[in-house]
Amino acid sequence: MSFLNIGKKDEYGRQTRIEHRGRFLRASRTGGVALRARAKAAGVNFTGNTAHGIRVSATPVKDTQVAFQNGRFILRGRYGRGPTKLNLSKTGVTVSSRTGIGTFNWIKPNRSSAKIAGVQFRGRNAVVLQSIYFVFSAVGLLAQMAVSALRLLAQVIVGIVRGMAWLIQAIPPAVQSLRRRLRNGRLERLQRHFDHDVLDAFGRMTDAELQATTRLVFTCWGRGEPATAEADDADGLERTIPMLSYVERKAPEGDWHLAVLARVAEILSRRLTVSALGELLLAADEAALAQGPRTVLQERMLEAFADFAGLQLAPAGQQTTPAVPTVPTERSSARESTEPATATANAINLNTASLEELQSLPHIGPERAEALVGLRPIRSIEELRAIDGIGPARLRAIRKHDVCV
Repeated sequence: MSFLNIGKKDEYGRQTRIEHRGRFLRASRTGGVALRARAKAAGVNFTGNTAHGIRVSATPVKDTQVAFQNGRFILRGRYGRGPTKLNLSKTGVTVSSRTGIGTFNWIKPNRSSAKIAGVQFRGRNAVVLQSIYFVFSAVGLLAQMAVSALRLLAQVIVGIVRGMAWLIQAIPPAVQSLRRRLRNGRLERLQRHFDHDVLDAFGRMTDAELQATTRLVFTCWGRGEPATAEADDADGLERTIPMLSYVERKAPEGDWHLAVLARVAEILSRRLTVSALGELLLAADEAALAQGPRTVLQERMLEAFADFAGLQLAPAGQQTTPAVPTVPTERSSARESTEPATATANAINLNTASLEELQSLPHIGPERAEALVGLRPIRSIEELRAIDGIGPARLRAIRKHDVCV
């Protein structure tokens, strides 16, 4: 044992009471120096102390001690778990709680104890020390509560800032999407004001005529000019020019330009692949840009055609005008799909290969080989989508093979 227990810690990690406890010798600041001897017989303890006399004690019940010392009866009991316990003595019942420096008796404070650096205090001195401890504990608790409140407030502020940032980012696209849905609804209602013969005539047009209509709508109507043959030298103008001239004369009030373009885009979306639709819109937009910067009407035409054709307008960089249209990510982009495959020495040319050579390609049997020959001349591998049974997955498998056009 170290001298006077200096450096020895109790179960709570504090310095134990500074005193000496030998087999017979006891020495402490409050008890002085005394000789002590102890014996036990038949469950009864006999203790002799030169400073306190003779004491006879027993423990009839757990946590309860009964004793006689110098003819005086002593009853002690301490019950309960945790820091707060119930105390029993011959003078009554009290309640005490363990604190960081000792024990505080809530009913009889003078029976409290406190220990500072191993020095034991009782009575009034202990009450004073416990009171000081309570004050500092209350201040520390308030400080912790203040820190927790500030931390919570900071989390709330961060959450509000993040929420506002999300709203700032989410509101403009949501408003734009709502505006376009409302616009598309108006265009669908406006189409009902056209003569039924006009709408039916667009449905009877060939693909080439509808593509020519799309280009003329962008290049002529998009700039407030009538549709003329000089504006487009492509095929399919024999019925297109008279049809658009008739629409110009009979068109109802409102955005009739967009209503016609929406009808054409809707019809083409049921006939052409997504890649072909993207290429058509790219070509129409490039033809319009060749005449100068886009007009406001041409920008709206881009959005209307993309919406009714099932395409997406992807912004390029940070530009504010409508970007070049791109097709959904489910399929290859229009520009990529029309690029010819790189030919090698052993490549199978889809335009010149025999039926036997075509059947060596994955997913191509006799019937699909004959259907492929019927598509010639083939300008893009993407055109194989027109063959029954060839979807995106099978087209990718064929593309991975050594083929060219």
